[in-house]
Parts: sequence; C-alpha cells; structure tokens
Amino acid sequence: MKTLISSDVRLLADLIRKGGVVVFPTETVYGIGASSKNEEACKRIYQIKGRPSDNPLIAHFDSIGSIEKVCKVNEFAKRLLGEFSPGPLTLVLPKLDTSIFPKDSETLAVRIPKNPVIREWIGLCGSPISAPSANLSGRPSLTRMTDVVRYFDGIVDGIFLTDEPSLGIESTVVGMHLDPPVLFRPGSIESKDLRQFLPHLKVPKSFQVKGEVTPASPGMKYKHYAPKAKVYLCHATEFHSYFQKQGENPSFAWIGFSFEGMGNGEGGFRIGLDSPERIKLVSSNLEYSSFLYAFFEFCDQMGMERIYCEEPTLGEGREALLNRLEKASESE
Repeated sequence: MKTLISSDVRLLADLIRKGGVVVFPTETVYGIGASSKNEEACKRIYQIKGRPSDNPLIAHFDSIGSIEKVCKVNEFAKRLLGEFSPGPLTLVLPKLDTSIFPKDSETLAVRIPKNPVIREWIGLCGSPISAPSANLSGRPSLTRMTDVVRYFDGIVDGIFLTDEPSLGIESTVVGMHLDPPVLFRPGSIESKDLRQFLPHLKVPKSFQVKGEVTPASPGMKYKHYAPKAKVYLCHATEFHSYFQKQGENPSFAWIGFSFEGMGNGEGGFRIGLDSPERIKLVSSNLEYSSFLYAFFEFCDQMGMERIYCEEPTLGEGREALLNRLEKASESE
C-alpha cells in the first residue's frame, strides 16, 4: 500500500471520505482515525492495531455544535466543553445519532482537538473522526513523526504532517452520562480542575474494569502504555539506590528527576551533557509526561531489558503521569 504523507487537509479529507484510515497528531498523542459513519473503516482500525473489539474509540469533532448534533449535551457538559475545549478533554455522552460507530452503543466518547488545522480537516471530512491512539494495542502511544512513519507507512492510507503532540499524555476522560459524573481516565486536565465545575465528580480508587464488563472509555480494561522492556516504577530513594548499583548496565534505562552525585563506585560516571541516551533527566512532571512514550520507544529500539522510572513528584501533572506509569508497569 502507498501511504500519502502530507499536510494537505483536502487530500487527507478525501481519503477519509473514501473510507480510508489516516494517522494524525493531536496535542496529546497521535491518533489513527476513520470516519465515524463508516463502520468498515472503523473496524479496520481494530485490525491494524490488534485492538480488542470491546475497547472503545474516541470520536473527534471540529466544534461543540457538531457534538450537539449527535449527542445529548447537558449544561454541565457544555460548561466543561466551553472551559477546556478545544483541548485534551474527552466526555462520554448519551448518543442521539445511531449512525455513529459503534451503532449499538448508547454512549459516545467525544473530544475536540486543539490544533486548528486538525479541526479544519475534520470539518472537511464531513463526519467526526473515530480514533484511538496510534500504536499497537497495549504499547506506548506515539508522540513523534519518525515513530509514526516507522510503524504505519505502507499500512494506513494517510499520515498527517503538522505539529507533533506536545503534552505526551492521552486526554482526560469523564463519564458525563452517569450521575454523579465519573473520572474514567486522568489526563493533563486534573480532577481538581474538573471539580471547579463538577463538585460531585467521582474519582475512583482504581481506573480498571475487569471481567466481561465493556469499558466506557479507552485505558480502563487492558494493559496499556507498556514497552517491550520491563518497567519498574520506583520511589525516589529506591530509584537512586538501584541506579547507584546498576546504573552502568547498558541494558537498563532510567528516567527521573535527579542523578546528581550518583555513580557506580569506582569508575562510575556522573550525569551530564555526555550521559548515555538511556538515562533521561527531567525537570518536572509535565516534562516527564512529554518525553515518556518517546523514551519508551527509544528503549525498545535499543533493545533495553529494563526501564527504571522514578515516581512523579507531588503537584501538577502527577495524577495522569502516575496512572500511565502504573499501567505500563503492571504484570500481564
């Protein structure tokens, strides 16, 4: 298959209208999308990703008005969309239009991407774009064009060339079809931000569902965000201790906030500008989030066996980052 790699919104919209599948960037991660009104094209996404059939897709819209045409949007949902959209917020809403994939579902997860070029493209497509993250099922989401091309060139119909994702963490998902509303997946819009508008928001102790339950949101049922390498999530003291003992092992990778003064005894190295690429120093939870998936991909390309991840610090960005790290470090 010849993949069109282009920034031409009209050519890429034409691919969607013809039933094609296109990889496109949002401010969070890359998505792999098809027309929400083309059931066969949406099913093809599942085949490409190896995605379980009960793991839902998010429908991407160009405006709040477009969402209101296919979903029931109450006053609380309108306030959230007005405050946080376009942006990294997904709402699960009661569905009114049964032509939208999946046709037998009573709810639909919806969001409006921040990039105006992507919104223009969605408008030209003539329908919402149903899309999960662009990755193989269970693996880290993609945040770099080079990784997208490596995985999907020759497999999908189109790849959208525009600004790469900046946040690096998937959108916040809120179940607005429930009373009270429930946080299904934490993201860069945190529960404390949402509670300013939803004081009765329910934040579960676990974001995991098990058994035969069909999840209302991506990221709730299956192992997610995990590289091939084994991920170890460590408290700061534990992380530093492991690094002092094993930091020189070329099969181990590290991402954390502080390596200063740390080495491996005699002949040990210090973290500086010439440090190995398998050792990633970050300055904040937000920077950590923006680098995480790309770092996982790099480690897999380099054949790393283990990735040691320091626990996020307290404060902004911790909620979503900790969720992704916990999911990535879960056992099969």
